[in-house]
Amino acid sequence: MEDIKKLIKDLDWNKPEDITHRAMKELFKVNEEEAILLADQSNDSCSKCCWYNASIILKEIGYPRNRLTLPYLMSWFQDVNWPGVPKIIELLKGIDIEILIPHIKYAMEKALKEEDDFWAFGILRLLDELNIPSSNFKENGLFNQLVKLSQVE
Repeated sequence: MEDIKKLIKDLDWNKPEDITHRAMKELFKVNEEEAILLADQSNDSCSKCCWYNASIILKEIGYPRNRLTLPYLMSWFQDVNWPGVPKIIELLKGIDIEILIPHIKYAMEKALKEEDDFWAFGILRLLDELNIPSSNFKENGLFNQLVKLSQVE
């Protein structure tokens, strides 16, 4: 595969459609480790203008090929208005809840530690979309703390 970082930059929605489609076609071939670059919003290759198209690829390659991206995908819920979040929700709906719970718990703990009320709201929306009962997060009052944080005015 040609340079993956260049292909990811070509996912930018401001690029000509033929360039974006060619990049997507190539990126559908990524391996598990390379898929992380599509999911990690903190890298310089996949900027906000690329997130929507990256989410399409991540959903299309499916689980278990995208399994290493799960910790990174939880960051997408720091703002549910970010491009690609609806596609990431669709992707996560296809994964067993028991596989997702540890990643969601970690994101909840991190959102609480950072006092990030937007992220708390995003995680709660994710739980609702995936029909994950709050009873999965009762230890240490994790769920209730997240609800309280998300209601900060």
